[in-house]
Formats: sequence, C-alpha cells, structure tokens
Amino acid sequence: MMKTVIYTSILPLVCGVVCLQPSWAQGLGRPQQNQATEEAAKQVQQHSVQIGPQFGKDGNAPKIGQSHVAPDSGETPNPQVLGMELPLLDPSTDTMSYNGAKFDVGNNALVRARFEKYLQQNPDDSTEAKRYRKKLRALIKLTHKSSRSKREVGSETLLQIGNGLYEMSDYEGDGGVSASLATAIASAIAVQFANRDRSRKNAELQKEIDKLVDKTNTWTNRNTGQGTSSKVTVGKKDGGGTRTQTNTFGIAHNTKKIATLEAAGIKNDADSIAAMELAKINFQSTIVSLLMQRRYDHALIGSYVYRHVFRDGDTTLKLDSESQAAKLFEGGVGLPPTVNTMASVAANMRREVDQNMEAVSNMLAQNKLSDATQSLIQAVAVGEYMQSVSTFPVEGRRRIAEFWSLRRRALTTLNARDYGALEDIASKMKALDPDYDDSMLTSYCAGRKAQSDLHIRNAAKALKAGDDATFNEEITKAGTIWPKNPNLEKGRQQLEALDNQDPVRDEFRTLIGRKEYRTIYNEQDKFEVVAIDKELKAQYKEAITLIGTIDGMLAQLEVAAKQDTTMGPCMAYEMLLQRGEEDARYKEDSKYRDALNRFAHGAYEFTKALDNARACEERREYGSALSNYFRAQCLYPRSTMAGEGAKRVTEIILKAKF
Repeated sequence: MMKTVIYTSILPLVCGVVCLQPSWAQGLGRPQQNQATEEAAKQVQQHSVQIGPQFGKDGNAPKIGQSHVAPDSGETPNPQVLGMELPLLDPSTDTMSYNGAKFDVGNNALVRARFEKYLQQNPDDSTEAKRYRKKLRALIKLTHKSSRSKREVGSETLLQIGNGLYEMSDYEGDGGVSASLATAIASAIAVQFANRDRSRKNAELQKEIDKLVDKTNTWTNRNTGQGTSSKVTVGKKDGGGTRTQTNTFGIAHNTKKIATLEAAGIKNDADSIAAMELAKINFQSTIVSLLMQRRYDHALIGSYVYRHVFRDGDTTLKLDSESQAAKLFEGGVGLPPTVNTMASVAANMRREVDQNMEAVSNMLAQNKLSDATQSLIQAVAVGEYMQSVSTFPVEGRRRIAEFWSLRRRALTTLNARDYGALEDIASKMKALDPDYDDSMLTSYCAGRKAQSDLHIRNAAKALKAGDDATFNEEITKAGTIWPKNPNLEKGRQQLEALDNQDPVRDEFRTLIGRKEYRTIYNEQDKFEVVAIDKELKAQYKEAITLIGTIDGMLAQLEVAAKQDTTMGPCMAYEMLLQRGEEDARYKEDSKYRDALNRFAHGAYEFTKALDNARACEERREYGSALSNYFRAQCLYPRSTMAGEGAKRVTEIILKAKF
C-alpha cells in the first residue's frame, strides 16, 4: 500500500505541471537559445567532469558494457550490465550460452540442481499467483497499446502501469523485479520534468537577457548619438544649467549580467543533456537486467514504456563496441542493439518457451520421456519464470523426475565404469520410454566388458609363463576398464591360494597392506627372504629406505631443536609437516607422529597460528587467514609455509578471486 501511495504521489504532481503549461504538453521542446543549446552540448563533451560523476573523462556518457578500467592499468575489466550475454540455447549441441560461458544443459551441476529443484516443486497455481499473472498480462496489453497511442509523460497510462507494478511487487514470487521497473519508470519521469523546469528557467533567463540587451542598446545608441555622453538639464535648486551624464557604468554592468545569465542557461542545458543520457542508461540497464534474469514479461513491459517515456526516437543501446553484448547483437542475434531489439528478443523468448512446453505435454502423452525430459530442461534453463513452465502439472513432473533420476544414475554409473549396472539402468529407461535409443549405451558396455575379459585372459597366460611384469600390467588394465569384472575376483582368489604357501610372504604382504613399514624395518633379517620375488623385493627396499630416511631426519632435527630452543622446535615441526604432506607414508610411521606431536608442543604458538591460518583459508576467510600467517611469520621468520601462505592469500585478496 505504501509503495502505491509513493508512486501515486509522484505522477499526479508531474501531471499537474503539464496541465499548467499546455504549450509543453506534446514534448520537452528545445530551449529558445539554440546557440546556448549547442554551446551546452560542447560543454558536456569538453567539461563533463564538472557536470557530474556519471560522465567519463572522454566526455561521453558511460556506455553500458564498457569497462571503466584504464587501458594500461593491467587490471581485468569488470563485466558491466550489458557486457554479459543473454541466455541463448544451441539446439545442435544442447548447450546454453549465458554470462560469457557455455553450459551443457543436460550435464551441468548448476543446471541439474535448478532442474531437480523445479521437478520437486509444486505447480505455481495458487490464487495469488493467478492474480499476479492476470495483472501481468493486463500490463503487457496496456503497455503495448500505449506505445501506439498518444504519448505523454505523466499520462494516466503511465500512472496505471506504475501503480500496477508496485501492486505486483507484493507477490512473493515477483522477486522485487516489478518494484525495480516501477522505480526506473518513476526516475525517468522525474528527470523529464526536471529538464522541463530547467527549460522554463532558461526561457525566463532569455527574457531577462533580452530586456538587458534592449536597455543596453538604448544607452549605447544614446551615447553614440551624443558623443560619449548625454546632457541632462539641471534645475535651479541644483545650480541650474546643463551638465553631461555618461552611461558607461550601466552598460558594463548589464554586459556582465548578460554573460552571467547566459552561463547559467548553458549550465542548465548541459545538466539537462547529462541527466537525460544518464536516465536512458539507467532505464536500459534495468530492461537488460530483466532480460538476463529471464523475466521476459517485465523486459517487454520496460521496452514498451521506454518508448513512451523517451520520445526523441533514440532507442539505441549505449553499448561499447568491444563488449560481449555488442558482439552478441552483431553476430548471435543479428539485429541492431536497440530497445526495440530487446522487445523483439523478449517476445520471441516468451513464444519459444510456450511452444517448448506445449511440445513437452505432447511428448508425455506419447510416452516419449527422453525427448520430453530434454525439452523441459531447455525450457527451464531459458524460461524458468514463464507461466507455462511454472504451472506445469505435478504428474508430468513426477514422470519426468523418474526418467531423469535414471538418467543421472546412468551418468554416475558410467563414470564409475560399472557396465553391468549401466545395462540394467538402460533396460529400465527403455521400459519407461519405448522410443528411447539405448543402442549406444549397450554397445559401449559390451565393448568395454570384452576388453576387460581379454586382458584377464592375457594375465592368465602370463601367470602360467611366470612373467610377473606382464601379469601385473594386464590385471591392472582389466581392472581399470571394468573394476567390477567378476573374473577379477576369481583371479584374486587364485593368487591368494598361491600366496598362502609362503607364510613369510603372507605376513610381509599384510604389513605392506597395513603400511606398517617400521615393523618390516625392525625385522629386516626375517623379511629379507621375500627379495626373491621381484614385486616383493621392490616393496621391501622401499620400506627399508623410507624408515631409514625418517630416522636420519629425526636425529638431525633433534640436534637442531636442542641447539635453539626457541626457533628449533618451529623449524623441526614445519619440516616434518612438509614431509608428511609431500609423502603420505610418513604419517603412517608411529615414530614420525610422536616426533611431530613433541615438536608441536614445543612450538605451540607457532603451530596454533599456522593451523588457524590454514583452516581459515579453507573456509575462504582470507582476512583471518592472512592475519594468522603473519603471526606465524613473526614467531618463526624463516617459515616457508607461513610465507607462501601469506603470499597466496594476498594474491587472492588483491585479484578478488574469492
């Protein structure tokens, strides 16, 4: 209610101004001083910085989609309102271009999440929603009709449109777009009438200038006719006779005042030009943002109202020629970048989405769930807020959700290379949609399963020949292609049966599996016999080398920590932590863990600051992370982890990557 009152309080006021000045009813008109207007335009181009911050240093109004970063600054230009693309679907590849990126509408996390949310929602057919859509349709008809009728700023039509938009903004599903558009309309109207006030002031200034010019000319002619002065008869009281009186001071005063008044008029004209350009840019930004949000109905209303409010015939969008939006219109859409083009795009989007949803209903009636699912994904991605999409029946959503779930499971199963389960899913999808083409899935599964079995047979031959290297290679290939190949389990059972013949090798393999390398190191003599086996020999040497390296490093760190009780524990802790992160096997050693805990206790403040910094960085709390990294550096200036962390976080903050 308050929004309606505010909007209503603005438009009757400007309507009253029109009634008081009927000579201005048909347009803003041009100021009476044509020369002053031209001079004002020059000032806008040459001295735009003095007029207002909305103009750039080049003297032109900022173009939508133009970066405000200096060319040689080295910074990445920020995308502006019209620097981003509209959501366009490529049906040949099922990809949608939006915001400068391409998305596979069927295999994209964002699209999947929004589509699944849509499938689980109830149709938006409440009483409030129906009332909202009814008002929206009425406004579209009203604005379309008004664009063909007599256009007048502050007319009753604009009053109805503004109040209607503010009333619609109370609906929760509106998302505030109606109020945003209404505010843009009210702001544009306010600028129009502010410009009219300045034009009237200029007319008054011109009248005053004309009076001063006439008076000055009279004095000048009088002085010219009587030399450089005028003679005045003086009465006897004043001494009688005749004396000369000059008008030089009056002429100079009038000349200065005329210059002041002309400067004020020029400034008013410049302010009007600047305000009008900025109003157009703001209104265009609102329309384009609505189109990019896929609010096609509101974008259509805004396009119609734009031509009603700005009646100078200039509907060209203020686009930077190098922006993505300009390239979009030149190449993708193939139309000139105007407000009329935006209206055409919005109207075409509405029609395409409605036709797509009609096709979805027809496909469901024929049990063509695969095609219906794909078409619905495209419709939701492009026109999520359209009536035909939001009111789609729950039964249709349920059927498509069932098929969509199988499709997602098929994708997950394919990534897991579980071809047996994938064939079962393909069969279920075929049962739901007899027209579904599962030949690609089934053929692919059969081929991959055959490849895996072939490698298993080659592994069996290598095992019989005693070729361990070939056996391991073939088994690895078979498992990589089809991890759940049942023949792999059979081969594993056979190998285990062979391994049981040698208890020492069994124990060694157990320790390797548990990563108990220190036990192997402590009992080197016992497990030395496994070196006969080529595979086990490599694992044996690896375990001995690893533990020997750890013990040597711990001995050196102990000495360093005793020599410097302040920095030594910090240095030892950081080195151990780095080695553990570089090689996960270090963390499996009990002696390494004990030493790490002992040094952490000795460098408690340093370890606390470092741990807090890394935790904050993982949570994307970069300010806190940087503070803790600096604290860690203060405690241990030679810390490489703290230094690298501070540098890394600083780059993220400066480049605004978070």
